[in-house]
Amino acid sequence: MLKGELGLLILLILLVTLYRAWMVASSGLNLFVDEAQYWYWAQHLDWGYYSKPPVIAAIIAATTSVCGDSEFCVRSGSLLFYPLSTLVLFLLARRLFGATTALMAAVLFLTLPAVSLSSTLISTDVALFFCWTLALYAFVRVLASNAWGDWLLLGLAIGVGMLSKYTMGIFFVSALLYALFAQRLDLLRNVRAWVAVLLAALIFAPNLWWNWQHDFPTFQHTAEIAEIGSGLHWDGLADFLGGQFGVFGLLLFPLFVWAAFAWRGPHKVLLLSFALPFLLVISLQALLGYANANWAAPTYVAATLLVVVWLQGRGRWFALALLLNVLLGLLVYHPAPLNQWLDTDLHKRLKGWQQVGEQFHAIQRQYPDAILLASDRNILSEFAYYVQPEGLRGTSWNPGQLLRHHYDLVTRLDDKIGKDFLFVTPGGLPADMVVHFANTQSVGGLHATIHAKYRLDYQVYLLRGFKGVGK
Repeated sequence: MLKGELGLLILLILLVTLYRAWMVASSGLNLFVDEAQYWYWAQHLDWGYYSKPPVIAAIIAATTSVCGDSEFCVRSGSLLFYPLSTLVLFLLARRLFGATTALMAAVLFLTLPAVSLSSTLISTDVALFFCWTLALYAFVRVLASNAWGDWLLLGLAIGVGMLSKYTMGIFFVSALLYALFAQRLDLLRNVRAWVAVLLAALIFAPNLWWNWQHDFPTFQHTAEIAEIGSGLHWDGLADFLGGQFGVFGLLLFPLFVWAAFAWRGPHKVLLLSFALPFLLVISLQALLGYANANWAAPTYVAATLLVVVWLQGRGRWFALALLLNVLLGLLVYHPAPLNQWLDTDLHKRLKGWQQVGEQFHAIQRQYPDAILLASDRNILSEFAYYVQPEGLRGTSWNPGQLLRHHYDLVTRLDDKIGKDFLFVTPGGLPADMVVHFANTQSVGGLHATIHAKYRLDYQVYLLRGFKGVGK
């Protein structure tokens, strides 16, 4: 039987995870567009996709193979991986600072606002958090042991992390900075370190090969969403930094900034090397272009340890930080007070898709041979999940052969001459579209009222006898 701090942590993890699982299962929330798209990817496993590497699809394929394709099963990877990340963080902190500090760090990490929110969704951060934490744990081990097993674990964690999200590559930057500032240049001359790098590269290589075969769409998309090259965006940087209060915590983020300068304890170089570079890189991206608040989330693995160690002897500050985290987490799961105060529905983008999907299905039954057609990624992703019968995936209307989203990459029009389509659009039928079909007609609308200020409204058109885009 597990006892002491580890046993207490496992009990807490079980209780929190059961509560989160209950919330996910009972929420009735539809899949977000990205989640629906990831589910679509999981039906077609490959080494890469338009906007992300393949691990997220593999996770969903694994969980849905066990319990089916419900929203809960699609999202259940989060409920599995965040507890694992918490346990690895505990092992890491215990190795550096002892079991008591490790328990405090693990509890804070488990209740981070970003973790509370991400535990209810499935995203690339799920695997990235785990791989980053595991890689940092392995790195700490190799500093002491130089054992082959630890080096190989490090290479494995980095490689799988790169297959989860490309920003895992910042780990190399952090490791190099640590070697320089900690005067551990022997790491750069260590053959085992380069074997670990080679292992990571070999694991990542299939995604590079996939991108090579498809003209590097994932790299192009990553560059496009960053929007770098259009001047300095100080407002974007302010928004990003302000978002860190919601990612790390209302009190924890300012405490981290303070402790980064004020704390003089052991392993400071290590923790700052694996916290600040990630935050600074994404901050620079926000200044030069665009960055979501959660893009710097791995910062807070090492940052959590740093803050907890600085809080030793400051129990009231720790209790207040934990309380604020818990309250923010409860607002994530029970947003009614905020909805009323803000006069909105914070979950509005997770509602209505099943309803409009059922409405479309009713229309589609009247025209069973017609193929779903849309130019919008949201429609193609959500309808792929919510529209039946099974096998209806949809085609992207892309006469200009652009590359705007994943469906432009994997669907074609040139092999569908003579076919009929059901075109779903938020507006009217484009005038330049009519000439490509023998005849067209409106066959209904799709509507779902989510909130007084938010609705889903789409029109459906039957397009018969596709002539091709060259006519």
